[in-house]
Amino acid sequence: MPLINYVVLSALVAELDALADVGAPDAAVRRRREDALYTVCVYTGVRDPLQALARARRLLARRSASHTAATPAVRVEPAGVAPEPVVAA
Repeated sequence: MPLINYVVLSALVAELDALADVGAPDAAVRRRREDALYTVCVYTGVRDPLQALARARRLLARRSASHTAATPAVRVEPAGVAPEPVVAA
């Protein structure tokens, strides 16, 4: 599996979503969409652009789920600041 920069992949998917919302795309918009789809194909290792985009979405969803599950909810206080006391009701 290729090494994937998830930040770039996420930006590409977001850009493709935005380009899909363009009502009547001109040549520049169509060309940018083709370029972005090609890059998603390279990133995912899938030749078909629609399948590559679907794979990119799955990769991002899986990354998001594993990143959320692996990151505990911790409150970090700035250095030198004591946390506020918890008052029971």
